[in-house]
Amino acid sequence: MLPLVIQAPVDVGFRPSWSGPTEPEQDLSAVSPEQRRRLRRMISNRESARRSRARKQRHLEELRGQAGRLRSQNQELADRLGGLARRCLRLRQDNDRLLAEASALCRRLADLRREVALRQFHRLAAPPPLGAHYELAWASLMV
Repeated sequence: MLPLVIQAPVDVGFRPSWSGPTEPEQDLSAVSPEQRRRLRRMISNRESARRSRARKQRHLEELRGQAGRLRSQNQELADRLGGLARRCLRLRQDNDRLLAEASALCRRLADLRREVALRQFHRLAAPPPLGAHYELAWASLMV
């Protein structure tokens, strides 16, 4: 909030009639041209300062509104980031679990292949069966 500025009256040597009652009522025509210019300039400066303060106040309100919107947007983005970080963690955990499961399945498959190869080796090393079943046994080993 802007501080309240109290303006002290400026003594220019006369008091116009619109500024309130004066002790000896002075007429503007009795004022010198230099004093009239000074008075016009003083009034102009005061009006300019008033407009400047109003502009500054509007700008300050706009900045406050923008700051509020940015804080809100920042909070939304932080919430989204937190959600994405949690989702990323879950996906990494799932990925690690699936990789471990795939590795275990690969080891199991390798064990089963060794066992099948060992069984085939034992069948080939065993003496051939006697009789008509010899060709069937040999064919089963080829598959």
